[in-house]
Amino acid sequence: MRTKLGVFCDKVIEAGWLAAVIVVPLFFNVYSDRVFEPDKLTLLRSIALVMAVAWVIKMLEAGSSIQIQNPKSKIQNPLVLPTLLLVAVYILATVASVTPRISLWGSYQRLQGTYTTFSYIVIFFLALQGLRTREQIERLVTVTILVSLPISLYGILQHYGRDPLPWASPVETRVASNMGNAIFVAAYLIMVVPL
Repeated sequence: MRTKLGVFCDKVIEAGWLAAVIVVPLFFNVYSDRVFEPDKLTLLRSIALVMAVAWVIKMLEAGSSIQIQNPKSKIQNPLVLPTLLLVAVYILATVASVTPRISLWGSYQRLQGTYTTFSYIVIFFLALQGLRTREQIERLVTVTILVSLPISLYGILQHYGRDPLPWASPVETRVASNMGNAIFVAAYLIMVVPL
């Protein structure tokens, strides 16, 4: 039997992956020294941490009443084993690194270290575990599509020279939208377009 706390934790976890899909792509802070990537990743790390805490509370609250579903069903997902191998490689690389602190936390400019990668992986596994209904999948897809609209529209404004913000590089020729780099915008839109 699911308790109110367990249901609440499930809602926090779902709100977390929805928040990651909404807030992280849209956010940028023109008043920050590092306008794009580090600020986005700080938000993502925080969201992943809240989701992980909700999952731990849910597991502790369930205690001995946890009914383990067939563990092979989760491992049969073709992305689980490669993801677990990636976790092992990151742990090994961080421990064996010449600069383990930077490997763990990431550089000042990018923050792309083991902690950030594990934040991605936490969100992946909690979404994998929590996406149970067609409505949840439709909600995730709808939110992803809706979030891509302002990003695309901002890129169009930049292309036509209507961006109200002064950027250091010419954004008319290489649209950066609110991702900070044309490559990042392209990668994001490549993932969204099939939806």
